[in-house]
Order: sequence, then structure tokens, then C-alpha cells
Amino acid sequence: MSKYKDKATRIFKLNEWFEEGGVCIMGYDMYRILSNEKAKGLRKKQREQLLQSLVDPGPDMVVCDEGHLLKNEKTSISKAVTRMRTKRRIVLTGTPLQNNLKEYYCMIQFIKPNLLGTYKEYLNRFVNPISNGQYTDSTDRDIRLMKHRSHILHKLLEGCIQRRDYSVLAPYLPPKHEYVVYTTLSDLQQLLYEHYMVHQRDQSTNVEGKGAKLFQDFQELRRIWTHPMNMRINSDSVIRKRAVADENESIDDFICDDDNEEEAASTSDSSDENSIKSFGSGGGGQATGSGKVTRTRNNRRLAKEAGEDIDSDIEEVAPPPQDDPSEWWKRFVADKELNNINHSPKLVLLMRLLEQCEAIGDKLLVFSQSLQSLDTIEHFLSLVDSKTRGYEYEGDVGEFRGFWTPGTDYFRLDGSCSVENRESMCKKFNDSTNLRARLFLISTRAGGLGINLVSANRVVIFDVSWNPSHDTQSIFRVYRFGQDKPCYIYRLIAMGTMEQKLYERQVAKQATAKRVIDEQQISRHYNQSDLQELYTYELKPSTPREIPILPKDRLFAELLTQHESLLFKYHEHDSLLENEESENLSAEERKAAWSEYEAEKTRTIQTAQYMSYDRTAYGQFGNSSGSVTSNKIFGFRSDVLLQLLNLKISKDHPEMTQNQVIQAVPTYLNLLYSQMNNGDPTMYKDLLAIHATLAHPSGMYMNPLLYVNQNPLAAGYYQAGTAPPAAANGAVVVGGPATAVAQPATTNPAPSVGFDPNEVYEID
Repeated sequence: MSKYKDKATRIFKLNEWFEEGGVCIMGYDMYRILSNEKAKGLRKKQREQLLQSLVDPGPDMVVCDEGHLLKNEKTSISKAVTRMRTKRRIVLTGTPLQNNLKEYYCMIQFIKPNLLGTYKEYLNRFVNPISNGQYTDSTDRDIRLMKHRSHILHKLLEGCIQRRDYSVLAPYLPPKHEYVVYTTLSDLQQLLYEHYMVHQRDQSTNVEGKGAKLFQDFQELRRIWTHPMNMRINSDSVIRKRAVADENESIDDFICDDDNEEEAASTSDSSDENSIKSFGSGGGGQATGSGKVTRTRNNRRLAKEAGEDIDSDIEEVAPPPQDDPSEWWKRFVADKELNNINHSPKLVLLMRLLEQCEAIGDKLLVFSQSLQSLDTIEHFLSLVDSKTRGYEYEGDVGEFRGFWTPGTDYFRLDGSCSVENRESMCKKFNDSTNLRARLFLISTRAGGLGINLVSANRVVIFDVSWNPSHDTQSIFRVYRFGQDKPCYIYRLIAMGTMEQKLYERQVAKQATAKRVIDEQQISRHYNQSDLQELYTYELKPSTPREIPILPKDRLFAELLTQHESLLFKYHEHDSLLENEESENLSAEERKAAWSEYEAEKTRTIQTAQYMSYDRTAYGQFGNSSGSVTSNKIFGFRSDVLLQLLNLKISKDHPEMTQNQVIQAVPTYLNLLYSQMNNGDPTMYKDLLAIHATLAHPSGMYMNPLLYVNQNPLAAGYYQAGTAPPAAANGAVVVGGPATAVAQPATTNPAPSVGFDPNEVYEID
């Protein structure tokens, strides 16, 4: 559909397709635009034709490729697609679960509406239990519940999900080895990192929200662990934007006449105010004359509504301009040190990899989510090229030599590349006879999808992405059909920095996907506090470097031996995501998981039913006043009453199973209503007695495992030293000593001070 440029032709072709049949291919954004009921520039008949073709009744079948774009039901793309009335729906995605289980719900809701219940039910039944049990510091109960709910969710979705990961391709492809390489920081990088963490990161007080502040700090810290030159490139970019903004402002002042002066001043003031508010929300802003960033907030909002992730590699968030903090680093870094490659272990290792790859005839891809990082790599490639050609240059590139001509020896692909340039570069790079084309620098977001670069067999993930699927997609530019060499992946991570924390988050996210989608049991490698403390750092390792096991990759093995001071440790990424057979659920555990899940569903349904009953006709017993909640039945919170009825039934009928107990709750509740209407408080007093035996009755709604037979005085109904009153049948009706709950009452027990056994109390 994209080849038709005008609306009239598109409408005609869509109408023709709708009437005659066939296949219509279009992008998500085009579908969103064409199916918009409020689209401007269309006549009523044209709008009706579009809605008929695309929405109601729409196509007979819809196939959504890259379906993970539907991960947020609030985006305009998701809203547009979900309006479609088509019954036959297929979603294709290689990364069904990217960040969290909440995103998974939106795709499933599109395929099978209401299969997982409401979003709130989905959170309570699956998201929270699974999330709580995936850390090393999770309790045994949390881990058990996590395994149970992961199994339930996987089985619930078996009927509508067909899962095939890259393991099905493994028999037909060469082997793949994925190494996570922890690099150290140079002394200068450590100095800059520690100074920023102590002195700089708290100065950006005008950034809206913790998320924006974290994003800004991450970008500045990434510049540090990449190379100090990265900060110079960022400062130069800020200066250029300010110069352009100053020039535009001067032109505006020249054009503006006296009649519009007041209006222009008002606009300028509001623009400055909006600039301050919008700063820190993301990339794509343009600096004003005073350094304030504009358009940022709107661009990020529009991208979010369109269903896109914030693309940090298109433009970076400029730091707050007051006092020019983008140049805070200048007091620590002399100009001559900016061109010293030894201030970045990552760059040294990359250059060494390039040398080794050239020697053995392998081609290399380098992915980065930062355009400025790609600029830094290009800068040092040009220095190496100048040194090799004998040109004058300032800097220190060590012993590295080589010719690096853009468009010949290496290529660069980012968001600014046209489709034609992209295809041309990929064709040249994939030419097996073109031995000079040996490096491809690629923006992670711009080149992570839709390109085939099987002529390369080595990939460097230069920095970690927030979304693990971005890095995963990058790897599969080379590991795919057509590849005839073993593939080697190197994830470079600055050890002890925020980047390491991000990688740990990636592993946790991928482990969640493995548990839910593939029903695998993954070891818990990181604890919850690690994921919450992104700002903690340990730049100097507390333990000495262990002698590493030599990897299967001979090239990487040589790097490990030659650069011990730069490479602290490594491990294979896939080893963290291996299925632990010993932790799989047994048949009995799976059966128990289903029983537990069905019991919870039944309790949820019954709670809704009980809350819908009319409780106004029960006189003083139906009083629903109280500050805790208005959902009270006979003075009890409704959730507490359900728990008490469960306990009473279990006590009256110990032979019943849990499911039988749940099924008997409505009968007991009706009996309670009947007794209370007739002025008979027998069951009510029994429930009071059970409630009084609980150590923490106010927490009943949070934990179904009630603490029976503990100190009843915590309930506050009787004072110490008094005996509990007895019911007519001699059973204990309110708390006594923990050992006396099931014992017969003593003769003529005396009630505690202040308690009337014939009075009804509100129980919270």
C-alpha cells in the first residue's frame, strides 16, 4: 500500500481489494492513519469506505508482523488495531515478552479477548506472583507460587500460542557463541564516573520525574564509560544547536514588527516555560538561545502514542543548560587526552578485534544505541587511518594501524539513512568478493530489524539496551539462514557501572519470558535490590581476577591472555538462561497449582457476588459504617468474612477438601443472613470467636494463610487475666489462651471488662 502516494488511489485500491479479495500489505502507521474516523481531508463516503475495508467488517483475516508493537493498549496503534472487527487474527513476533508481563497481556487480549480476565485480575493472578518469585532473595513460598503461576499461564495460552525460538534453526545453522565481556574502566574514566555520581547527578533539579532523571544520568554515564571524547562530541552538539537557535531567534526578532511585539514576547515566555517542562523527557529536542530544549516532550509523546519505544539513538537528551553543565568534565580532561584511545578499554578491545578479524577474513558488526558512541568509534578509526597513511594527527592510538575509509572499509547505518542508501550499503557489505568492506557500524534501533548481513559472523554489542529484545534482534542480523560460518557475539559491559545493572535487568526480563512462554525453569541470578539500585557502583573489584576458562573462540581466547588488565571476566550469556531440569514441577505440583488457581478464581467470583448483596435490610447487624472500608457485611469487611466462613466450614467439616469448603461458603453465608434476620446470632458469635483467635486479623485480606491458635489478645476483645465467655453449647466463642481454643469452656466463665456478649461489634 505504501507505493500509492495519494489518498484517492489508496481508497480506490482498498475498496477494490475489499470487494475482489487478495492480500493487502501495509504498515502499522498507515493503518492507524487510514482507519482514523476523524481523519481530515476526506469526504464522508471516502471515510465510510475506509472504515468498511479496514475496521467493520474489515478483512477476513489479519496478520500482525512484529506483533510486540501492540504491547501497550494505550498507544494509538494498539487502539486502532483493536477496533478491527476481524475474527481471525494472527500475531507474529520473535520477542513476545520484551520488558515485563504487563506488555504480554495486550497481545493476548488482541488475539483472545478476556482469556486472561481483566487487566487487574491478570496482575493479581500472574504478574505479581511471577515477579515476586524470580529473585535470589525471594522466599520459598514466592518461588513456589512463581513456578505454579508460570505453569498455569503457559498452559492457559497453549491453545492460542505456537512458540518456536531459534533452537529450531540450530540443527541447520553453524554454532553460535555469545560472550558477556566485563571490561574495566581506565583511571580517568573512574575519576569522571565517581565525580559525576557524587557531585553532578543531583544538580538537574528541573527534570520532570524520576524516569527522565534516570534517563539523563544514564546517558551521561554512558559517555564516560565509552570514552571522554564522547563528552566532547556531546558538548559540541549542544553548542551547535544553541548557535542555530540563536540565529533563528535573531531572524524572528528582525521579522517581528511592533504590532506583534507583545504577542512575540508572550510566545517567547511560554516557549521558555515549556522548554523547562519538556527538558529531560527524551531525545530529539532543539536547544533555544538560553540552552533550553524544546520539542522534546511533544516528540516523545507522539512517538509513544504511535506505539514506538523512545529511540535514544536518534538524538540524545541534552543536559540542563544553566551553568553549562555539559562541560563539567573539562576540568579533569586535557585536550590532548581526548584523542588517547587508551582511556577506553572498550575501544581498545574493539580495535584489537578488528585487527584479528581482518587477519582471518571475518567481517564484524558493531551495534550501539547511541549515535554519539558511533561518532566516537568513527573518530578513532579516522585517527588510525591518518596514522597509517602518514598524515599529521593529534592523539595516541597505540600500535593500531589500518585503512578506514568510509563507504569502502566500513559503513554506518543509522536513522538518517534513506532506504536506498541502506540497501546499497548492505549489498556492498554482503559481497563476499569485497574484502575491504569489513566493518559495519549500526544504530541498534535503526538497523536491528529488517536487514540481512550474513556476510559477517562476528557481532559486538557495544552498549546494553534497556530493552533486551533490541540486542537480541541485533544478533539475528547474522545468525540466520544463509550463514555458513560459526557466529561469535561479544557483549561489552563496563564492570561495576550502571551498565552492569542494566544487563542484570535484561537477564531477569529474559528469564521471565523463558518461564512463561517456554515453561522453563531458570536459575535466579540477581536479587531484587540489585534491580532497584541502579546508582550503586563498584569500579574497583573487591575480589582478585580469576584465571578464566579459555573459550571455544580462539580469537577471544587470545584477547583474554593479551589484555588481562582490560578484561576482568566473562561468561556465556546463554548459560544464565539454561533450563534447570531439577526445578521443573512434578505431576503432583502441577495438579496442586491448578487446584490453587481454581480456588483463587472461585474466591474472586464469590467475593464479587457477596459484595453485590443488599446489606441494608439487616438492621444493626448490617451496619456498613466504618473508616476502613464501606464493603462490610454485619460489621466484618467482606474479604475477612469470607476467610472466617472458610475457617468455620473447615472446623465443622474437617473431612472436606478445600474445593468443597469453597463450594459450601454460599450455603453458610445464606444461613448467616437467615439467622441474623431472625435475631439469632449463633453463627455470628462463632465467627467472632474464630476472629479473636487470630494474631493479626487486620491482615487477613492480604494473606489467606491465617495464623490460628496464636495469642487472641492481639485482637483486643478481652483483657489479660480474664476468662473467655462460652456459648450455649459450651464451645469457646472468643479468644482465650492459644492452647485453649479447642478446649471446653470452664464453668460460669466471666466476661472481660467492657465486653457485652449480647452486643454486636464492628470488626475491622
